[in-house]
Amino acid sequence: MKIKRNFVGIIALIITLILNSQFALAAKPNSSVPKAPTGLTASNISVNAITLNWSSVSGASGYYVYMATPNDTNYTKVATVTSPSLIKSALTANTQYWFYISAYNRYGTSLNSIHITATTLAATTSTTKKQILGFTTYYYSGDPSSYNSMAANTSTIDEIATQTYNTDSFGNISGLIPTNQITYANNNGVKTYVMLQNNFDGNIAKSVLENQANRQALENNLLNAIKVNGYKGVNVDLEGVFYYDRNYYTTFVQELYNLLTPLGYSVTLSVPAKTSDSPTNSWSGAYDYAALSNYCDKIAIMTYDEHYAGGAAGPVASIGWVENVVKYAVTVIPSEKIMLGVAAYGYDWASSGTKAYGVNGMNNLAATNNTTIKWDDVSKTPYFNYTDTSGIYHSAWFENGQSLGYKLDLVNSYNLNGIAIWRLGLENTDYWTSIKTKFNR
Repeated sequence: MKIKRNFVGIIALIITLILNSQFALAAKPNSSVPKAPTGLTASNISVNAITLNWSSVSGASGYYVYMATPNDTNYTKVATVTSPSLIKSALTANTQYWFYISAYNRYGTSLNSIHITATTLAATTSTTKKQILGFTTYYYSGDPSSYNSMAANTSTIDEIATQTYNTDSFGNISGLIPTNQITYANNNGVKTYVMLQNNFDGNIAKSVLENQANRQALENNLLNAIKVNGYKGVNVDLEGVFYYDRNYYTTFVQELYNLLTPLGYSVTLSVPAKTSDSPTNSWSGAYDYAALSNYCDKIAIMTYDEHYAGGAAGPVASIGWVENVVKYAVTVIPSEKIMLGVAAYGYDWASSGTKAYGVNGMNNLAATNNTTIKWDDVSKTPYFNYTDTSGIYHSAWFENGQSLGYKLDLVNSYNLNGIAIWRLGLENTDYWTSIKTKFNR
């Protein structure tokens, strides 16, 4: 009888273990390593960029992207992404690349996808000519500053974007039209974009972007303004957009692109500079570089105001910071779409307030106060300090032809599209000499 009772107990224990095991499996249906990604393809192949797409994998937390060149061996992991796509930039022209993908989650990494190959296009003469965009202003009727600069440098300027329109909360636009700038540019082979702004007001952007009717009104109003005034496209410069409107901003740009492109008009963007993507960053989080690059012809990255009027004194655009912005940007935007924003101004910081001046204005300010302009070799920018007649200490930093040259070297070395100057009328002769020298213009 004792043996029988022991046998019954063993059978009961086995049944309990089986049931517990089945319960554990039922409680964790997804506790497994993801399957290998499928459907890997290469598209939008250019001189220095390849777009990869693949099918999403159920249960995957993200994907590892591996690349090799020129053979199907010795791979290096080049990216970790959470969505099933990647624009791989900063590639060499006319070069064969190999890729494969693996998926991962907390339980492990999948088997590898198939290996695919793609070859970048050969560089041509047209891709080596750097484009020069000048932002223009028209602060009052008859304001000649930007017009005079454009007329004096027509042979070097390819495009202008006129700071013209502001939108209200409902997509209505208003602004002073610089008719003489538009007419001159169109008559002299300079492409014209109308700039759209929002007074740096996130609430205005929120009202427009989150409401489909308001977005459509803004898009149609821009189309009408382009047609009536003879523009060739638009430059969207909505700033201060709340980070949580990131997807709405991308949707607006996509809708505008789909509206204007079939009609032969161009869409360009001006976006804040950043060295990485932080979707919740209060200043730059709303701008999804990778997504936006699919719905525009060019992106001007505003690599200036590293130190700005409302903050502490320092370089307007130190070379290290600018290069870090570029290094990040080319990983998510095709380099041929990137225009490097360059400044033609500086700030004079003091406890009594901060003032902005153009290049010659800064030179004159130093001369008036009998101080020597110095060179900061770390930031590659000029600066000077002085004490005014009221005993107030000033610290001034600015951009000039010499500091600009280092930025132009980045445009060449990273094979960017060109530069976007803020703004025409603030620069001087040395500034243009640097452009002509570095770009062989």
